[in-house]
Order: sequence, then structure tokens, then C-alpha cells
Amino acid sequence: MKKVVVIGTGPGGSSCAALLASRGMDVTVLEQNDFIGGKCSTYEENGFKVDTGIHMFATGASGPHGQVARELGVSQPWLVKDPSETMWMNEKGFFYLHQKTTSPAALKELVMAGVTGKQKVDVLNSLRRSVASFGFPGVLRELAGVAKALPGIVAKYDDTTARDFLSLFTDDVGIHRAMNCLSMLLLVDPYDKASAGEFIYVVSDIFRYGTLGVPRGGAIGVPRSFMRAFKRDGGKLVLGVAAKEITVTDGRVTGVLGSNGETYPADVVISNAGLKQTVKLVGESSFPDEYVDYVDSLELSYSWIASKLFLDTRVIDLKAPSFFPIPQVDPDKMFAYCDEPDGLPVDPFIFGPIPTEWDPTLAPPGHQLIMIGVATSNNVDQEERSQKMLDIAERKYFSFFPEAEKHIVAKSRITNKDTNRITRKGTGECIGLAQIPGQVGSSKPHPKMPVEGLWAVGCDAGGRGVGTEQGTASGMLVASLVG
Repeated sequence: MKKVVVIGTGPGGSSCAALLASRGMDVTVLEQNDFIGGKCSTYEENGFKVDTGIHMFATGASGPHGQVARELGVSQPWLVKDPSETMWMNEKGFFYLHQKTTSPAALKELVMAGVTGKQKVDVLNSLRRSVASFGFPGVLRELAGVAKALPGIVAKYDDTTARDFLSLFTDDVGIHRAMNCLSMLLLVDPYDKASAGEFIYVVSDIFRYGTLGVPRGGAIGVPRSFMRAFKRDGGKLVLGVAAKEITVTDGRVTGVLGSNGETYPADVVISNAGLKQTVKLVGESSFPDEYVDYVDSLELSYSWIASKLFLDTRVIDLKAPSFFPIPQVDPDKMFAYCDEPDGLPVDPFIFGPIPTEWDPTLAPPGHQLIMIGVATSNNVDQEERSQKMLDIAERKYFSFFPEAEKHIVAKSRITNKDTNRITRKGTGECIGLAQIPGQVGSSKPHPKMPVEGLWAVGCDAGGRGVGTEQGTASGMLVASLVG
């Protein structure tokens, strides 16, 4: 029987381990923390259940998480709301994003937007720009392909930035602002850096399936469901033991040395630690020089930090369970502060999910949990700046909902320092590799690493999608290749 050691219980590691165990392999999982899930986990604080990050689950039961759960035969309850998002368009007011763009509610919202002027767009100018780019019949074909995320269309735009793709159709400032916000929200990269192919793939899936939502009980519901099947099928989970070294003899992996001093023999090692960290665990001398240089050159995603507000009563009552106002700034400069050592946003884009509006069980009866997120770089050594950013984000949030501030019974914050405490990689990126041209689609690093028996899994290898879903998609791929 093939012996497999999986490093890490994030969605990629836990899904891959569970699938391999279900197929009869001898699988051991090492998790350096005393809890499962990595950045996709949930813990108790002040009587509330709080995620380790500020999460979006774009396709829920219809996407990779649900597919793996069904294959494993385990329950993974999802909670969905419609509309799913509340956008504040400044002087144009509220605009609600519905799960299905063709639903009666969504069409009514679009009609009302046109009647009230909430979503005034220079349609003729956008049409002229589109026709100039593609010709009239070409516009219809291109938009149809984009809406369905046809593989050819996605691949066509993998090496184009989302900004350049959008500019083929419109230069409307409001649309560019909104799309840049969505790019940072979904891909954790601004639209002048994010891959248009990846953006098309993600947005199309959200509206195709209409199942954007959250797992019941918090983000940990995803890896917990996988690990439940893993244990059922004889898998061995070792908590609180980090991988200190991946041992290699004559170009082939032989096992993993744990932080407890024990060696775990393996024919196959699958690392959910990220490509850069995995190379360090093996040792650069075991890889071709060009591969080491390639991994070193790969760019990481940006990050989100967040304030967690614990309220003693339900204050915020919106049609949709999350809120984000579109900043009134130049779209090309919206996230420029992230790359400035001391940069702070003047009018930040904030993401404000209210987890208890999806799942009231996350709080004591009658209470409300609010998250206020703001985008930043992946630099861990910026704690003072992170706190200033969150001060600014909170002030903006309270300008919309002043009553919330009066009912806060406790408050805490998640910064890159906390992300690094979980991953111990020395960086604070939300996802892993940035989903940018040259790092997605056919240019995404292959999960098979150039050491016999060594594989990468997670957001650094093989998959597409939003954050955790990309990780689980990679888990499915690696399990099919190994098993």
C-alpha cells in the first residue's frame, strides 16, 4: 500500500488527503497548529464563532467544496442569501447584487437603477468602444463567451489584466471602480494586476450557480467535513506537529521529519505549505537551479485585514448580508497605498460581511457579529500601519451605521501578523500565489514538483477560483494524479 504524507489541513491538503484515503491509500496528515483548516478555520471569541480570515465562498455547494463533499459522502451544509451583496454607489445609493442576474428580482433591480439613475452609465460610449474593439457581431460573441466562461475565452484573457480587458468595452469610471473593487475582493489583487481570464472564470461561476454563501458554523465547516471522511476511512491526523524537513534520497522523497523529532516515512509527500516554503523544506540543492529561480520569482497575492465587532443586539438590517461601498477615487489609484511603505487609504474600499445574517448560531441569541475588512500588502512587518488602516476603515463604516458603534461589547482585529502566526511562512498573503498574468491557467505551476514523489497542493498549484475553492480544486486534481 502506497504511504502518503500530507503537510497541512487547509482546503487543498484536507480535500486531497480525504480523497486519497477514500481510495485505499495509507495517508498521514501533519498539521503544525492545534486546529485544522489553516487560514480557513473558525474559533470562539467573546462567545462568538469567528473565522480566522474574512472569507468569501463564491460557489458553495455547487463548486469544488461541494463536489468533494459529495464524492466523500459527507454532509456540508451551506447557507445562501439572495440578494447576496449590498453595494453603496455613493450619490447613486444602494445597489443589490442578486445570485442570478436573470432572476426577476435582479432584473427589477436593474430596471429601478435605470429609472432612479442609481446606475447611470454612458451606454452609447461603451457600445462604441466595444464595437471598435470587436465589431458588432464580435461584441455579442465575446460577451456570450465571457458570460459562460468558455475555456477558449478564459485562456484568451489569462495573460491580460482585468483592467485592460474591461477597457476594451468601456471607460466608464463608475464601472472601473466597481470592477477594481470586485477584483480585490475575489482575487485579492487589484484589477491592473489581476488576470482577466481568472476574473472572468470566477465571476461567471458566481452568477452561473447562484450559490454564493457560507458553510454553517463558519469557514471550518469545509475542512472539517473533509477530515471527518478522512478519519472514517482510516487516515491518521497529527495535530501540533510541523514539518521540519522533507527527506530526499537519490532524488526521491522518503518521508517527513516532524517538529516532534519523529520521521514519517512516505512514498509520496503532498505539501499544502506553498511552493516557496516547500522548496525550503526539501532544500534548494535537491532542485534544478532554474526551478529554484522560477519559484523565487513567483508573486504572492495581496492581503485583507479586518476588525471584528461583537454587538449586544442586532443593529444592521440590510437586504443582503454583506456591505461594501465603492470609493470615490481614481480607479487606477484605488489600491496604490498598498504598495507604499507608509501608505494609508484616504477613502478605503471596505468589505463588511455580517456573518450572523447568514448564520445566527455564530453569536449568542440576539447578538450580531460584524467584520470590517480593508485590503493591504502581504508584508508582515507593518503592524502599526495595519492598525491605522483599520481605524480608518472603522470610521468609514460607522459613517454609514453610527448605531453599531454604540452596541459594541467587544472588539478585536486580524492582521498579517495573525495570518503569519497560522502559516509561519513570514508573509501575510490571503491566498498564496497572485492570480496574475503568467501565474494562472496553463502558466500556473504544475503540482508535480521536480523531485520524485513530491507534489504541491493548494492555491499555489493547479487550480482556479476564489481562495479556498482554488485550494480544493487543486486537491481534487492532485488526488486524481497521485491516486
